[in-house]
Amino acid sequence: MGEARHFLPDLVGNDPKAAARRDFLATEMAQDHEGILARLSFLRSACRDVALFGDLIFADPDAFMAQSETFSLFNYHLARDLSEGAIEATRPWVAYVSNLTRTEAPFLVPLITVAEGAQVLEPGGNSGVFARALIDTFHPLQYVVMDLPAVCALGRDRGAVPGLSFVAADMRKGDWRTAAGFAPDVILFKSVLHDWPEAEAGNLLTEALRALAPGGQIVIAERTAFRGMTGGTSMDYANLVFAAFYRDPDLYQAMLQRLAPDLAVTVSRTVIDTEWFVLTARRTS
Repeated sequence: MGEARHFLPDLVGNDPKAAARRDFLATEMAQDHEGILARLSFLRSACRDVALFGDLIFADPDAFMAQSETFSLFNYHLARDLSEGAIEATRPWVAYVSNLTRTEAPFLVPLITVAEGAQVLEPGGNSGVFARALIDTFHPLQYVVMDLPAVCALGRDRGAVPGLSFVAADMRKGDWRTAAGFAPDVILFKSVLHDWPEAEAGNLLTEALRALAPGGQIVIAERTAFRGMTGGTSMDYANLVFAAFYRDPDLYQAMLQRLAPDLAVTVSRTVIDTEWFVLTARRTS
């Protein structure tokens, strides 16, 4: 409660609004205790980083990343094995991302179409929270989350779901069809591509097109380019620290159509903590 007071307005008091806020927090804690604590911790770090180094966010993103607490959390190098140290170092950011995804999925899943019986590959799918939401809705035949070894281990710990499996691999290396065990009908990038410079994001899309089954589709779900702290909640600070890396969908559309001119591209939009888009690029041949 003490931590939450910093980020949830009107949490304390005897009025109905405060009581509703407390009920909301209690419900969220019951559903995802670890994730809520991870989110509160991340928000504290984000507010600190903005206060101390906010002038660098756009002026020198590399310098900002080097000095920030928020970016030190996402140490992908430590997720590359299954040692106890690797699992514990990976757990906080997996919990944070999983909690975000749990709240984002109800807005994003309705903007995606997956044929029943399809085979889906999600590179960078974290603990499989988004996979579980899509499986519940569309019932694909197989759904493979491809991520780093410690991330996959934490995903498996969340329990088995029919059709869901985890493959430990570096998405930048190797053949995706071989890793998945099939030619994917759908390749989904959910909050992944903004992690990479444009050239590397292009490499990932190239690999996706190489792996995709005939008539298959690539789906990209991301926040749009940052347009200011417009959400009116503490999540504005969590988004601000990543603001230099978010991109509008037209950049990905242009990138994809340079790689494969025959793609049919559609873009849908929604608002969650900020503006989001879902871009679907379908092979027409």
